[in-house]
Parts: sequence; structure tokens; C-alpha cells
Amino acid sequence: MKVAFSLGSALMVLAGFANAHTYLSKLALDGVQESEGQCIRPYPADRNYPVKDVTSTDITCGVGGVSKTASETCPVKAGSTITVEWHHDNDSASDDVIDITHLGPCMVYMAPLESNGSGDVWFKIFEDGYDAATSTWCVNKIRNNGGKLDVALPADIKSGDYLVRTEIIALHESDTDYAVNPARGSQFYVNCAQVSVTNGGSAEPQGYAIPGIYKSTTPGVIFNLYSSYSSYPIPGPAVYVSGPGNDIGESPNESTDASAEDSTSAPVENTDTSVEETNYSSVEESTDSSVEESTDSSVEETNYSSVEESTNSSVEETNYSSAEENTDAPTENTDAPQGSATESPTEYISTDASEAPTSSAPVVTYTTTITAAPGKCH
Repeated sequence: MKVAFSLGSALMVLAGFANAHTYLSKLALDGVQESEGQCIRPYPADRNYPVKDVTSTDITCGVGGVSKTASETCPVKAGSTITVEWHHDNDSASDDVIDITHLGPCMVYMAPLESNGSGDVWFKIFEDGYDAATSTWCVNKIRNNGGKLDVALPADIKSGDYLVRTEIIALHESDTDYAVNPARGSQFYVNCAQVSVTNGGSAEPQGYAIPGIYKSTTPGVIFNLYSSYSSYPIPGPAVYVSGPGNDIGESPNESTDASAEDSTSAPVENTDTSVEETNYSSVEESTDSSVEESTDSSVEETNYSSVEESTNSSVEETNYSSAEENTDAPTENTDAPQGSATESPTEYISTDASEAPTSSAPVVTYTTTITAAPGKCH
């Protein structure tokens, strides 16, 4: 498979490092649009920062989310549709929602409010990952829809107060295990809202613990966005479906050993994040850059089928392996720690073997020099 890499694509990639994160801005319940932050647990100082440690309690409702309560719990009918709406900076019409480089899935969970999200209480009500037929991720869909995503509430769950947990996983650095290299790893954008369900039934879906449903090596948490693939294993339990007997649920889609031989899920294990003193500041063009197809292989101890070969790359005509802003600077974690009020002032695309996408494709060469302005964060 050949990947085209134009000057415009390179500029788009560099621009992506100045525009990145996202947060749950507002809800529409039973067709009623709520104001920004209404029914949503209070944001931290850096409301659009991700969580990266899947063992942290911040993965439950975002940074500080389990210690705070929304100003109100908003009513909604069982079986109705709620609209969740994400934004990058604010809820203006010009907001970019989330950067195009932050491709990944969207998921929505619920749990009884009285649990405060602790214990085996979370059940999944929505998921959307990658559509191979259209080469589209859920992130593409919400970007094209002003940040909005419609989610149907189960019609038969018991009436009562619930937490609604929204989640986007950005996969642009998920080719590396966070536990091996904390400078990289999947980015989780998580928030919780509070709703009061009316006109419900008697179902109590099986719950799972968050943290607990993910490991840093779970397929779908670790995933090589830059290789050839035709599917994506959405992590976590199966979606709860209303109906008799369905409250039993299914086991989480996780693996205790993500030793997938396929390059689409194997981590780049390298704790040395320094960049070798090699000058790659110019991006040179090659008209015949190929991406080597990865072969099918099974993932051990997981119920996911192996990622199939595909000539369809979701990177949207983007090759990240050769552009770099600073050739001698050490690799930095461009995502500030959760709750941090600052981000690194300088952004670049590293060519370090530990951060490079897992692929045997030759380094793309270019004749055009690109200088990226200092960015905000990626």
C-alpha cells in the first residue's frame, strides 16, 4: 500500500500539535438543550486534559471527578436519546472539537449515582470505533457533527439517579505501552454527568469496575494507528442491550496478555526516550513510499480476532514518521500530568525509535523544509 504525503498534509500534522484535547461540554436530554457544564460534574482547572494511567481513579470520571458533584441531576426518560457534545476549548461554533490526529473510539457508560462510580457498577450503553467500509473513526464523526453524538438510553433499566460517563480514547500515541513509556500511551478524555431516569423498568445490568476494565496492554488501549488495519478491538465490556435476560451482561473485552504478534497492537518497548543526534529537520518527498502490510496473527488470551490486513489507513494521508521540529531535544511528554495547569511550550514530531510507529516502512523523504511554530500540546 502506498501512502501519499503532501506538503499540505505535513502542515496539517504540525498544526495538530497546537490543537489537541477535548472535554464534555454539554448535554441535550429528551430534546432539551442544557447549558455548558449543566448536569456535568465540575471540571478541573485544565478541563480538556486527558487521563493516561488506566489504574488511576481519575479514569472513572476525569481528574477529581469522583470527589465532586454536579450542581443538579437532570431528568431524562428511559429509552430516550441523549446528545452528548464535546469541545476542544469552548462551545463556540468555530471550535474544532478535537484535533484530526486524535483518532479513536467513543464510549458511554452508566452507573447508579449512589455508588459514586466505585465498584462493579458500570455498564456500557454505547460504543463506536472504526468503520472499515468508510475508513471512519468515531472521532471523525463527532468532528463532522459539531462535537455531538446521539446515545440511546436503555428502555428497561430501573428508574433512579445515574452517572453517565463519556469517554474518547485518542490513539495517536497508543502504539506504545504507557507503563513502559509514560511519555506516550493512549489518551482518555473522560467526564461524568448526573441524570435522573424516569419511566424505567426493572433491569439492573451487570456492572464492571472503572478502574479495572482496562490494562495498559489491553487490545484497543494499545493499538498501532500507523500500520495497516481493517478493524479495531473496542476495549471494555459488551454494550448492554435491553431485553429479558440481558441484564447478565458479558465479560469485559480485555486481555491479561496483549502479546499480539501483529504490528497493529504490539507495543514499542523502549524506555530510552532520548532522540539520537540525527538531523531530520527537512522533510523530503518520495513518490513511492510504501507501508508494509502486517500479517494476521492471533492475540493470546483475548476474545478478539486478530487485526486483518488492510490497504486502508486511517491516518488520512498522513505519515508521522519523518517530520520533526527539534532534532536534538529529548523526547518530552507533551501531555501534562492530569490536573496540571501547564503544557509543554514546544511541540515536535519525534523520530526516536521508541516513539516511531511500529512499521517497517522506509522513512519518507521530502525536499521541503517545514518549521513548526511552538504549539500547545498534543
